[in-house]
Amino acid sequence: MSIQVRVNLSPRPYTVHVGAKVMEDLEVLGQYWPSKRAYILADRRLAGPRKKLLRTLRQAGWECTEIALTAGESLKDFHAIYPLYGKLIRAGADRDSVIFALGGGSIGDVAGFIASTYQRGIAWIGIPTTLLAQVDSSIGGKTAVNHERGKNLIGTFHQPSMVLCDVGTLKTLSRRELVSGLGEAIKYGLVYDEAFLWFLMTNWRKALAGNAAVLTEIVHRSVAFKAAVVEQDEFDVKGIREALNFGHTFGHALESATKFRTFQHGEAVLWGMRFALALSWVKGVLAENRYDEIDAFLRTIPLPPLPRMPAKKWMDQMRSDKKNKHGRIRFVLLEDIGQVASHEDIEAEDLTEAYAKMVEKSS
Repeated sequence: MSIQVRVNLSPRPYTVHVGAKVMEDLEVLGQYWPSKRAYILADRRLAGPRKKLLRTLRQAGWECTEIALTAGESLKDFHAIYPLYGKLIRAGADRDSVIFALGGGSIGDVAGFIASTYQRGIAWIGIPTTLLAQVDSSIGGKTAVNHERGKNLIGTFHQPSMVLCDVGTLKTLSRRELVSGLGEAIKYGLVYDEAFLWFLMTNWRKALAGNAAVLTEIVHRSVAFKAAVVEQDEFDVKGIREALNFGHTFGHALESATKFRTFQHGEAVLWGMRFALALSWVKGVLAENRYDEIDAFLRTIPLPPLPRMPAKKWMDQMRSDKKNKHGRIRFVLLEDIGQVASHEDIEAEDLTEAYAKMVEKSS
């Protein structure tokens, strides 16, 4: 029995199914489609989930074509995805076909981007298999590939037709992959709900140990937060959805500056939230006792250390951030738990001071 979260977007609402074995639910996957031709873009490492999905789809009457991919940031490149269009064409994919994205965030980003552009847009179904993708990137229809100047600079909005968050697929994740997903979930707690943050503070070790009930609760509540925001600001133009970028400005800069080889995305976001908290304190919008309390919790989460690099390197990366306006670095800052605001009055001296403060607290 799955938990269902409805994403009410007109004229194309969709349902997110959360629970164990939802990927094997014949009732869900047997729903009506104009054609039942499935093109499965799947992480080649997921042998077990791939077999289960193929078996379920075929039992539900789908004609399946599988395209195995090597997941990772290197996949999110035009040179890597261009041949995939050729594979779809040769396999006979048309506008009534459905792309299934089986894998983590990079698979979802690429499959969604291809679905949004192939024959000017076809349906796609997300089956995220990492905690990071289940709590965040699989919801909301943002698809993207990278540019050498920054992460996710080229993309579209193309909502999925359905999302299946099968927590059973999380059993094979490494501790670092679970930490990465936990980072995005903590973001929701900080930005929206102190009660959820408290749940995470008291249960994060159980999540890293693979506790299915805790993971289901984390995914369900995170999806509900993301769905509510997307419903209000589908195309990220009203400023409502911008709150979801908390921790991402420095986080993306850190990923780009290290060429996506050092940090999992959620790990970089955790560092990014620590930076944003320090900057919130520097700018005087976050009380010191709150800053100390939250940063003390974030410091307990195991992360790779910050690499030594000149400040200019990560500042240059932040200047390419897509949230910037009029050449000004734009930051989402925390004023209190559940209260965030975007700031453009950020000077280089503020960034340098925040970085020094974060490093000082990490020593």
